[in-house]
Amino acid sequence: MATQHKSRRNHSRHYWQRHIRTQQESGLNRAEYCRQQNLSYHALTYWRKKLGKPSPSATALVPVPVENMLRSPVASQGAGVKILLNNAVAIEVTEQFSSVALNLVLSVLEQR
Repeated sequence: MATQHKSRRNHSRHYWQRHIRTQQESGLNRAEYCRQQNLSYHALTYWRKKLGKPSPSATALVPVPVENMLRSPVASQGAGVKILLNNAVAIEVTEQFSSVALNLVLSVLEQR
């Protein structure tokens, strides 16, 4: 009986690993992928966390190359934009900040 339970658990694990990988490769967000595949969004999210994939709200430091990102060596105190994500991560873009650097930061965040 224990072997049968373990076999079912491994089947579920492989089933959800395949869906998690397919969803990530599809470029669709989880909600849209689940709608198209007729899956429970909550089950996919549960298995994603259980299988060790970081959730979007998980805080992680990501290395970002910084050479040649600022137009001037001193950032101005002028107008800018500050974005606060989940009360944990802040992105502040000053007037002097390079659009190339902003695109790089956003692409890194999209991969999370």
